[in-house]
Amino acid sequence: MPILWRYALQSYLRVFSLSVCTFIAVLIVSRFKEIARFTALSGDFGKTGLFILYHIPTILPIAIPISALIASLLLFQSLSRSFELTALRSSGLSLPKIVAPLLAISLLLSIFNFSICAEIAPYCRREGKTMIYHQTTQNPLLLLQRQKLVKIKDAFLDMQVKDDETTKDLTLIVPNESTKRLSLLSAKKLWIDKEELIGKDLAVVSYIDSGTEFDTLIIENQSTMSTAAPLLSTALKKNRPRLDINALNLKMLTLSKKPKPARIEMLRRLSLSLAVFSFTFLGCAFGIEGGKNTSKKNLLFALLLTLSVLMSYLMAKELKNFPLFAILAFILPHPFIWFCSTLHLFRISRGRV
Repeated sequence: MPILWRYALQSYLRVFSLSVCTFIAVLIVSRFKEIARFTALSGDFGKTGLFILYHIPTILPIAIPISALIASLLLFQSLSRSFELTALRSSGLSLPKIVAPLLAISLLLSIFNFSICAEIAPYCRREGKTMIYHQTTQNPLLLLQRQKLVKIKDAFLDMQVKDDETTKDLTLIVPNESTKRLSLLSAKKLWIDKEELIGKDLAVVSYIDSGTEFDTLIIENQSTMSTAAPLLSTALKKNRPRLDINALNLKMLTLSKKPKPARIEMLRRLSLSLAVFSFTFLGCAFGIEGGKNTSKKNLLFALLLTLSVLMSYLMAKELKNFPLFAILAFILPHPFIWFCSTLHLFRISRGRV
């Protein structure tokens, strides 16, 4: 590998890695509430660590392109201000040859970012939701004790908590959606033994449709009972969480029953992948400064182009009912950035900037 390539790639990847780590740290802080909720449910730091890891790939498709822009922009600003760029050009190297190593590594990062968008991030989204679902299913007492954490709605609950596996003087009233009536569960003591839910002095009041104008109630009293622990959790919770379209991998998208949203989602992932190359090219072109008096025009124009791409991306996500406009909003900003960056490099090479 030429010395120039090694020097440029080392400087680029150093800033790029630091930027990505910063975005990951911001992600963890911004989702601290969700992480704390899962920690309270599981009580296992190993599972909490895995839960945090599942969140990281969801931010990388956005973090990688922006980090690529920051790294390339800072690198060429540094080369310009230290006159290293002038020395390289004086030695006979053209701007395309100087920019080439960064564009090459950005193509590899684009492929890597596409693999994250297409397979890794959807898998992590599915696994993260599955972990929450299973954690609240295995221990229904934990689900009851921390109902605010898992957002059990339309339920009245009163109990004395001894620990995560034992509850006393439980009174639970929940609505039955099928009968439009309330059901009551009362227990002197409930505890978990392995995967069994064991109760003492239970009373259950439920409703049955008898076909008459009167409400027919069923009252059951049991001195002791035992059942599989997940059954109560299933009764308390609604259906298994539905998967959003961004949690589907490429194979699932191709088999989707909604082809238009699936195609738009594929283009969204392709746009995020192309953004790594586009932003690197943008940073290389507009990070170059000429003369002793540096101007902020190039930096402002680069930021304006970046904001236009991000705004176009956000707008395209909302145009689900207009596939053609969504496609244009996802794809067109990238050729425009390539054109502007190429034109700017051409003007620099001709001494017009």
